[in-house]
Amino acid sequence: MIRALVFLSLLLLGSTSLAHASTNNLSEQEKISYLLNVIGTSGLTFVRNGVEYPGQEAKAHLEMKLERSGNNIRTVDDFINNIASHSSITGKPYYVELPDGTRIESEKWLRNKLTDLKAHQ
Repeated sequence: MIRALVFLSLLLLGSTSLAHASTNNLSEQEKISYLLNVIGTSGLTFVRNGVEYPGQEAKAHLEMKLERSGNNIRTVDDFINNIASHSSITGKPYYVELPDGTRIESEKWLRNKLTDLKAHQ
């Protein structure tokens, strides 16, 4: 019982500290996971090859691309540049539609999210 409580306490502490850790202290995989989770929970519309998708579908698509990339994606920059910013088939950029209807390229939006993460440290 005590082991379980200690484990749960460490787990909770770890997840809390991850939310408050400097981006310099996060692994590249943690930064990628952060961006995927932001996409999935954003409530925004993501546009791929002219078709609109909710965040959860956009996240699933990017996870599939990431899985297929094998070990080729090592950094968050690799992820943004090679997976999350354009179609690997058409080469067209991905977009994020903001609540006011403005569309911005996903690369810019994702880099802003990384900046936000760093600013909240």
